[in-house]
Amino acid sequence: MARPKFDYNSNEFYEELFALAFQGLTDAEIADGLSDKFGQTLTPGVFCKMKNGNYEGWNKKQNKERSERISQVLAHARRKINSIVRGAYLKAALGGKKIKSKTITKRKLRIDGVYTDDEDIQTSETEQELPYNMQAMSTWLYHHDEEWRKVERKQDEDASDIPSEINQGVNIDSWIKKEVGK
Repeated sequence: MARPKFDYNSNEFYEELFALAFQGLTDAEIADGLSDKFGQTLTPGVFCKMKNGNYEGWNKKQNKERSERISQVLAHARRKINSIVRGAYLKAALGGKKIKSKTITKRKLRIDGVYTDDEDIQTSETEQELPYNMQAMSTWLYHHDEEWRKVERKQDEDASDIPSEINQGVNIDSWIKKEVGK
C-alpha cells in the first residue's frame, strides 16, 4: 500500500486548512494551497471527495472521521470570516470610522550652489470621520429586522403596479395610459 501524501490526522494539516479557508478561498483554491504548502499534489476533485466522505484512498471509518473534521474546520473558518465582515459592514453602515492621513512636503534646498537631499518642509496630518451609509443600514435592517422587511416588501408590491404582459414584459401603451389617467 502506498504511503499517504499528507498526514490527514495531524493538526498541521487542519491548521493549514483553516488558514486557507480563513482567507476566503474556495475549496478548489484550498486544494491548490495545500498542494503548495506540503509539496504534494491534491486536485480539487480529490479534495471534494475527501470533504464529502467518499475518497477511495480511505476506508469507511477514515472517510467518516476525516470528512467530518474537514467540513467542521472549513465551516469554522468561514463563520469566523462572516462575523468579521458583518462587523465591518455594520461599522461602515453606522459611520464614525476615522481615516487618518499624513502628507509630507519635501524639497531639495540649494546651499552654496549645491542641492541637498530631500528635506521635510511641511508635515500635515488630517483625520476624517466617515458618514453613515443609508443603503448599508437599509440592507442590514432588511436582513435582520422582520418589521423592516415587511415594510420593504409592501413597498415593492406597491411599486409593481406597472401593467405587464406575462411573456412579453412591460406594455408601454397600457402603462402610459394608466399614468396619464391619474
